[in-house]
Amino acid sequence: MNLSAARVLVVDDNLDNRDVLARRLRRLEITEVIQAEDGLEAMGCLRSGSFDLVLLDVMMPRMNGVEVLEAMKAEGHLEDTPVVMISAASELDTVVRCIELGAEDYLPKPFNPALLAARVKAVIEKKFLRAENKRQLERLERELAEAWVHQQSMLPTEFPVDLAVIDIHALIHPALEVGGDLYDVFEVKPGLICIAIGDVAGKGTAAALFMARTRSLLRAGTLQFQAISGRTPLPSDIASLVNEELCKNNSYSKFVTLFLGFLDLESGRLTFCNAGHVYPILAGSEGVKEIISTPDPALGVLDGLSFSDHALTIAVGDTFILTSDGLSDTLNGTLENFGTERILSEIDKVAGKATAVVVDAVVSAARAFANGAAQFDDITVLAIRRLR
Repeated sequence: MNLSAARVLVVDDNLDNRDVLARRLRRLEITEVIQAEDGLEAMGCLRSGSFDLVLLDVMMPRMNGVEVLEAMKAEGHLEDTPVVMISAASELDTVVRCIELGAEDYLPKPFNPALLAARVKAVIEKKFLRAENKRQLERLERELAEAWVHQQSMLPTEFPVDLAVIDIHALIHPALEVGGDLYDVFEVKPGLICIAIGDVAGKGTAAALFMARTRSLLRAGTLQFQAISGRTPLPSDIASLVNEELCKNNSYSKFVTLFLGFLDLESGRLTFCNAGHVYPILAGSEGVKEIISTPDPALGVLDGLSFSDHALTIAVGDTFILTSDGLSDTLNGTLENFGTERILSEIDKVAGKATAVVVDAVVSAARAFANGAAQFDDITVLAIRRLR
């Protein structure tokens, strides 16, 4: 480790002690050594510049070592500036107090050259490592924030429908900086839209990349199938296609649950395939209920699988809601799940209202239920209401 870049502040009311420490530090190739004769002068130095180490005497006039530490802590200097106390044997009780306040270590008087060198090197090395870790963490946070913006840009905020006919709203709350949930709504052909919601196993960057891959395959596969075959695909056709592609080069066995449906805007007929995803919910004239169908396996687990198609009709005035399991799995402080029954109850309270109201109501209820407990899974909700 190169100590020549270090900047050290020596604080001692005894000139001889300061000179001894300064000489010892220069032998360690630390060339920038600033001296202060008491605590007040030391605080002035700390306020005017940064230091990689402070060697701080305990007993000094005007402002002693404990008072300096208290001031450093109050002003935030201790977060980035390590302090090593300088003490006589009779001052050990005070040194303990200083360690409790945030000092890193102590040096006994008279100074042992080998001990001084070892402790100075160790403390400065830790300081440099912490600073590097902080820089790397800040860089990672910037990159993750940028990744989240790019991930959000992949999710539609405007939908290919006549807003006088269909009302659509969706949102995602990731558990981490980036998430593994996805939703999509796009036009397959005039009058027919694809609606989808997915949940990649796991969270974080790996899940986000797999999510992006899934979403791209879903869109490209559907539109290319339509263009090449000359017929509208079934949801099961697209599920099979996406599954085959996700199984390729998938050494970590990542997988995604996916609800995929094609909605005819004129008739309200929805054909769909449910590949291991949570059941959708329909709020209509018969109340609020789950649409239960025989589930197919998730995508990316095993190639060569076949998938089933199902159908229902979304009547005028009905609202069709898709969620990820992060909503029902929301935990409160006693590790109780928010659960499906609460979701159905919250939707029932706002059934018939605009989809934005429905989505916000159920997500807000889940967050209120959690009451500040950590979110362990991504939460995604997509709602579609047929207006006429």
